[in-house]
Amino acid sequence: MKERLMLIAGGVDKKGVVYALTSILKKFNFNIEDSSMLMLRKTFSMIMLLSSDKKYDKSRFSGEISSFMDKFGMTVDIRTISEKEMNESADKGRVYSISISGADKPGIVNGITEVIFKNNGNIVDLETKSSERVKPHAYYMFMEVCVSNDKAGKKLESALKLKAKKLGVHVTMEKVEEAVL
Repeated sequence: MKERLMLIAGGVDKKGVVYALTSILKKFNFNIEDSSMLMLRKTFSMIMLLSSDKKYDKSRFSGEISSFMDKFGMTVDIRTISEKEMNESADKGRVYSISISGADKPGIVNGITEVIFKNNGNIVDLETKSSERVKPHAYYMFMEVCVSNDKAGKKLESALKLKAKKLGVHVTMEKVEEAVL
């Protein structure tokens, strides 16, 4: 029976951290089904969906993860994900790409995600960036959002444009073609 784990790790960036962690995963026969890894200023974060069809020594695995944490100063959280949870969270509907840009200030992410939540959207990917190279600091937010159908997409776009005006940011929204996914 396939076991799935969600692994989240983060800390100050050090060379070799991805190699060290994936060496442990390989040793215990884990497949990395999906992952996202990124540098946030001087820190490095990883999230991985792992699977294994083979039994493994959970105590030894835990010990090696602890050694990894000590060596690299990373925090690691691992959680089992059931098949039921995987099936319940499956997205159905239309996916839209949304971009937000403007001057950096508190409340942008909260305001935009409030609109998405209130319009029954589900965020499937979200990335933010800020640039201190310009004054005022520039802020960018990119996301993919799933809604039930095209009508819901148009309603969401209208609501986002109203919120963007209040926040003083610019918003664009485009349907992602299924072939791209």
